[in-house]
Amino acid sequence: MVEGFIGKVSASSPLQHRLTKGELRELFVTNLLSPFLTKQFDRPGIIINQKEEQSNQTDIIIYDNRILPPFIKEHNIGVYPAESVVGVIEVKTNLSKKALLDAEASAKRLHEKIYNPKSNIYKHDIQRPHCAIIAFNDSRPRFLMSNEEGKRWLEANCSHIHFVCLVRKFSWIYLKNGWVFSERIENYEETKRFIAVFLDNLRTLSELRLQYLSQFVHRDWLSIYIRDQNLFEENSNSIITPSEAPPE
Repeated sequence: MVEGFIGKVSASSPLQHRLTKGELRELFVTNLLSPFLTKQFDRPGIIINQKEEQSNQTDIIIYDNRILPPFIKEHNIGVYPAESVVGVIEVKTNLSKKALLDAEASAKRLHEKIYNPKSNIYKHDIQRPHCAIIAFNDSRPRFLMSNEEGKRWLEANCSHIHFVCLVRKFSWIYLKNGWVFSERIENYEETKRFIAVFLDNLRTLSELRLQYLSQFVHRDWLSIYIRDQNLFEENSNSIITPSEAPPE
């Protein structure tokens, strides 16, 4: 599957229209991930929270439809409530320092603004979606090719992006003990490891959120998005009542 995916990416390389090439590569990545995701998951657009704060446009958004469906989803682009989003992927042609820093800035805005605890229902450790970047350029960014040098650079510059992959070359994944480097040896091990660990973490995060939500007898989902329409009294629009709150 990975070999077929890489073949399609290579076949699109001669295209001169950058937008078309970018959209095709986003589609290739989505098609590669889709067989491993249940129907509760999907893809790209903008993430919005209860305060109407919006993320940057994101190449691929993976959400759990069991929690809350997208507010708008037309022609493979949508507006997704923050509660249901478990992962985002930036798709780049070139993996440069600028591309990584731009992706990190976008992920930082997502985590610190869209998923600010004051506008999010989840506990801190399960509220933030996993953020990843995948690129295809054959040129190797030297600062990430050395295990020690790459680890130092990522520790200093990437605290919100936790998954990095340069297809056919290497991947970096942030685990409990820090950044782990995987260089291609054979059979696209770097890409397979990136996909496997990213998807496993998405499923874990999704199940943790569902377990957290199952503690409550009732939750007002949509009313928290329409407070400005004055359909509810301020005090009656709380997410949960004291009697429904789980024990500390």
